[in-house]
Amino acid sequence: MDKNKILKAAQLAKDDEGKRNTILKSQSIIFGFYSLGLLFMLIIRLFRHEPLSDVFFLILLGSLGVEIAQVIQKHSLASILTSLFLIVAVFYTAWIVVIGG
Repeated sequence: MDKNKILKAAQLAKDDEGKRNTILKSQSIIFGFYSLGLLFMLIIRLFRHEPLSDVFFLILLGSLGVEIAQVIQKHSLASILTSLFLIVAVFYTAWIVVIGG
């Protein structure tokens, strides 16, 4: 390969890695703020003695997303079983939210 082609390929790879890191940092910040929002909602509902099923639904849904990402990356049996458990929990909690419990 020509030196210029190698240099150009290396620069493109570095640029892609920089974009990836920026995306990961922004996703971490977004996830952190969603977590703070859920915690705030949980505390307010606890003080008002209101049902928490919709907050638990959101927490379970976020956990399911994280676990599905783990299944895609690792393909482990534990991640698959945890994902299946979370799917059942999400559907059950969604049903409770729908019927108003």
